[in-house]
Amino acid sequence: MIDSQPPDSAYPPVVEYIARRISVAEDALDEVVSNPDRPNNWISCELATLQIRMVCELMLLGSVLAHMHEGEQDIDDRKWRPKDAFYEINSVNVHPLPMPVDIILNGKGPGAHHVEPVSKPISFEAISKIYGICGDMLHAPTARNVVKANLPSYDVAQLQRWLTGLKRIITGHALMLPQRKRVLICAWSGAANDTPSCFLLESLGQSTLNLSKLPDFDLFS
Repeated sequence: MIDSQPPDSAYPPVVEYIARRISVAEDALDEVVSNPDRPNNWISCELATLQIRMVCELMLLGSVLAHMHEGEQDIDDRKWRPKDAFYEINSVNVHPLPMPVDIILNGKGPGAHHVEPVSKPISFEAISKIYGICGDMLHAPTARNVVKANLPSYDVAQLQRWLTGLKRIITGHALMLPQRKRVLICAWSGAANDTPSCFLLESLGQSTLNLSKLPDFDLFS
């Protein structure tokens, strides 16, 4: 990859917003773990669940914006539901979501970044599943479930696993744009007071990256 430069789309602000929400969710769950008998822990769990659900939405929003601007794709910018937004970007790119990578910024001089994939991109199925479960937790149950006492409860360990996985994406990811001649990369230290850095990389030709040899990005084991 050559000619690294900051992207001029709305992608960096979206990534920054995701990072802030991840930090809020981390603080909320840390409170629960440090004081498990606190009566109002459900409030912290609810706050963390809302942030995780929003991160799923924002991850798709960022991908849509990147495909519209850096990817120069003519897609419907009115779609906001996750499945509809994903349909738009999936129709123009076989790998439309962020892929976890290890990044060494400026490793061989200014703008010369080394990017090493660590797994396949996060799947829409994973995002959709987390989004749905979080929605069930945040919305009022049906009358039938109340009568049958079939009410959801917060699984703090599960929320932490999801949060760790989503944070891994934001601390280092690549977003391969259509035809793979442009790649967005993002690096974040994970610190709440640090702003993620995003770069647009232009390649000399088609990418030869074989994703089939990479492991799946697992959020549920």
